[in-house]
Amino acid sequence: MSHSSNEASTITTQDNKFTNYPIALSVISIVFFMWGFLTCLNNILIPHLKTVFNLNYTQAMLVQFTFFGAYFLMSVPGGKIVSRLGYKKGIITGLIIAAIGTFLFWPAATIANYYFFLLALFILATGITILQVSANPYVTLLGPQKTSSSRLNMAQALNALGTTVAPYLGSILILTGAAYTIPNRIASDPQTIQLISTLENNPTNDIEAIFAKASNENVAYALKNIPPYVYEKLPDSLIQQELQKFSPGLIGTTLNNIPTEKKLSLLSHFTAEQIDQIPTGSLVEALESFSSLKLQPIDQENLTQLKQHISDSTNTKIEQYRKEQAKSVQTPYAVLGIILVLLAGFVAIFKLPTSKDDNQNQQKQNYKLSDVFKHPHAVLGAIGIFCYVGAEVALGSFMINYLTLPEIGRMSEQQAAQYVTLFWGGTMVGRIVGSAVMVKSSPSKMLSWCAIINLCLLLTTMFSTGYVAVYSIVAIGLFNSIMFPTIFSLGIAEMGPLTEQASSLLVMAIVGGAVVPFIQGMLSDSIGIQHAFFLTLICYAFILYYGAKGSKPKKVTA
Repeated sequence: MSHSSNEASTITTQDNKFTNYPIALSVISIVFFMWGFLTCLNNILIPHLKTVFNLNYTQAMLVQFTFFGAYFLMSVPGGKIVSRLGYKKGIITGLIIAAIGTFLFWPAATIANYYFFLLALFILATGITILQVSANPYVTLLGPQKTSSSRLNMAQALNALGTTVAPYLGSILILTGAAYTIPNRIASDPQTIQLISTLENNPTNDIEAIFAKASNENVAYALKNIPPYVYEKLPDSLIQQELQKFSPGLIGTTLNNIPTEKKLSLLSHFTAEQIDQIPTGSLVEALESFSSLKLQPIDQENLTQLKQHISDSTNTKIEQYRKEQAKSVQTPYAVLGIILVLLAGFVAIFKLPTSKDDNQNQQKQNYKLSDVFKHPHAVLGAIGIFCYVGAEVALGSFMINYLTLPEIGRMSEQQAAQYVTLFWGGTMVGRIVGSAVMVKSSPSKMLSWCAIINLCLLLTTMFSTGYVAVYSIVAIGLFNSIMFPTIFSLGIAEMGPLTEQASSLLVMAIVGGAVVPFIQGMLSDSIGIQHAFFLTLICYAFILYYGAKGSKPKKVTA
């Protein structure tokens, strides 16, 4: 503990080191990890709650609207709390409030109420907002100004580690796996390969003949892996005939990969007895996908017919299933709450250095948030944070639903969650590399180049299908990596005694994570999830402008 007591002094930045306080930086980096983990867990929570409560995209995006809306509403009060208590006590306060939010997931899941979940998320986000206001500027002050961007990137790399781990663990603990998994050997079976080729290239008569010779698992695998356009030439009666041969589990796993309109048409012709045999999880997922479908008159007619065929006993099973799935979040979030409380206690007993700014609170109270608007680079930095967080949250929020589309990844939610892990893993790797590179490179130029690359990747994912679309959207995470910490450090550069006020404005701008995904949700409900990504394209275009021109500080006359 000798190091910690040596570090319990006022922060100075007289040398050219990466940091003068390595132990303090390590402790705060753990805090960064936790709020990254909690924030990214929303990407698992959204598809989960969307299924549990049968929500459309707009309703599901209320998760992010509530979570990131707290940043806008609570960042100024959070800044006042930090200004009054100092950075260390501000961090402790943020951890305790976040813990209260996680504990509220237990009663929310018990009563299975979506709006109670949103309340818990708002309180959780309030705690994280206070952490953002206190920890981000605190890291920039743990060493010389010259290396502040690099130092914040390193701390954010731990934040990215949290975002990388969260989808993997969340998919295991929260999301439901497939009702039945087709054995791997079926994929390489010559009969399966021939069947897929026949489905893609031959007329219907040939397909009927080969269906008659193939096993149920071969047919199911083929139906799961053919391109969506092939379904246009397959009569409902032929698919219906094959599905009736399947076991309930095999029906469920096959239905998950059939295009939504075709799936609705097929299920509308199922009898009440046949619907009752479908695994409840697969039926709930199917019904949830219909809620996000832009219904044509024929689709509306099919949906009405399907609902008429769902018996009271099946509806009872559906409600019971949804209640059980709602409770799957209780233990994970309770454990996270305990960890947050323990971390708050650890920060409380650990001797962290105090900032000169903490010792000058009386002087800082003479400045107002409105004073920041005299500095264009700080205001444009706030818009940059709004755009970046909005784009990042929209990508993460929609990724699982996007990758499960038949024309994109044709995968289960659990499989899609692994790609979300790769997305955030790229962000983590990029921040580690970026932290080293930006010690010698211009942060604004790095920001511009990363924005250009992401514009190209986003255009690719918007106008392609299959695994080209999958990997192009995942690769965006790598070039997202340095954006938030770089925009943040550029936004508060040369702000002097206005650093806390500028930090509060930048944290307020994180409300972009509420606004952009919500608007994109409405667009997805009307024009489709893939085309709705044009909104994030606009966000990256502004980030390119900020890196190229808007981030340069200008002298301000009193």
